[in-house]
Amino acid sequence: MIAVTIIVCSLLSCDNSPDKATPLVPTEEPMLTSNKTSQEAEITPTVTPSKPISASPTPEIEALFLYNRGLNLLRSEQFTESVNAFSTLIKRMPDLAIAYKSRGAAYYHLERYELAKTDFQKALTLDVDLGGTHLYLGLIHKKDGNLAEAKKELQLAINLIHPIRETEELLIAESALANLGR
Repeated sequence: MIAVTIIVCSLLSCDNSPDKATPLVPTEEPMLTSNKTSQEAEITPTVTPSKPISASPTPEIEALFLYNRGLNLLRSEQFTESVNAFSTLIKRMPDLAIAYKSRGAAYYHLERYELAKTDFQKALTLDVDLGGTHLYLGLIHKKDGNLAEAKKELQLAINLIHPIRETEELLIAESALANLGR
């Protein structure tokens, strides 16, 4: 309550007599500094944002929900629905490499390898270090009998996949590389 009184008095330049209070018009939005105790608080101006804050969610938040939905569908082996979720995401954010990689993974599991390769190639044009993309390309090359390319892609995947965040993909890549000649 003391901090509120200090702020109000600072804005009105109070001198404890109600008839002498003259309001000050701040040129910028006031902000309470936190480096002092509430009794010593002072007002410091801050710049008002030039763009108004939108009441609707940002495209990035919506994209995050679409991405998570697509991943959950992919993990639950609902591949067609996963393709649809990632396709919607790609329409909203056409430069999001992980969306192409994930849709490509869904196509891979649907055995639509050409569509998967197209998505993986697009993902790599956007982010060459996307390890999961190299994993799936390696698996496709292995399936096609191109073992030299498969080995190259799987080794890249192992080098690029994060061992904690993407443990499952790393294990698949290591297993596929170990079983390449079989």
